[in-house]
Amino acid sequence: MDDASAALVVDARGVVTGWSEGARLLTGFSAEEAVGRPVRDLLAVEPGADDDLPRRPIVPVGVVTVRHRDGHTVALRLAACRVHGPGDADAGHVVTALPAEAEETTLAGRVFEQSSLPISVFDAEHRFIRLNAAAAEAMGGSEQDLLGRPFADVAGPGEATRSVDRHMRTVAETGRALRDESYSQAADPSQQVWDVEMWPVRDAAGRVVATALAGLDSTEQHRARRRLALLDEAASALGTTLDVGRTAEELVALLVPDFADFAAVDLLDWVLDAEAPPLRGDPEVTLRRTAHASA
Repeated sequence: MDDASAALVVDARGVVTGWSEGARLLTGFSAEEAVGRPVRDLLAVEPGADDDLPRRPIVPVGVVTVRHRDGHTVALRLAACRVHGPGDADAGHVVTALPAEAEETTLAGRVFEQSSLPISVFDAEHRFIRLNAAAAEAMGGSEQDLLGRPFADVAGPGEATRSVDRHMRTVAETGRALRDESYSQAADPSQQVWDVEMWPVRDAAGRVVATALAGLDSTEQHRARRRLALLDEAASALGTTLDVGRTAEELVALLVPDFADFAAVDLLDWVLDAEAPPLRGDPEVTLRRTAHASA
């Protein structure tokens, strides 16, 4: 069977309005049986999974399990393309389907699945339509849990999420690849930093039909760069004079606000007033606040 013939048309309400011969061969349902039904009625929804449906899109994408007409289940990989009517009105989707295991039998499919780099593919609404095991692990869920959900909903609020969302929109609009470093709180030692590359996915006619994203965890490299930058700045900023007070001020200026919200330098009193330490220790130690800074 030609994969392109396994297709269906779904209107803006999620109701099937068109059904191909390939769809009949995959599911066993004729056009007369499928047309007019909500597309989600064809899914083999497990008991207890209905609570998840309200947050799912009208048209499922990615790997789904469909109930065949004879009762057994079929795993299909769905891709949806939004279509518009007059005045750019939402006219629904054209959905293509092929057996879920078909891509994994190809070399390209195996490379995708077995890549140690997280790779995800998104539709025009930035919903997950494909992701490999590394991407699912990085996002904290399984492929089945993430498929069909918008990236922003999965990643959570924050400037890093908004930045990736903006870049995906730019890639889809311009058809050009982009690279970005994604992190939200660089001062947080537990914060992960990702080098992200996004590129357009085109169909045979050259039209952009999806956006792909790959990420490289560059947290350690980022921290190493920050340490080197700190050493470089310290070498040029500290000790510009022999004045102890001035050096203390330079030190707190170096730390705040990049590494701390508050920093202070307290020195023994004799450091500021004497040329040498006392010969015998004084039981009463006096500290003097020499410099401080706050963010």
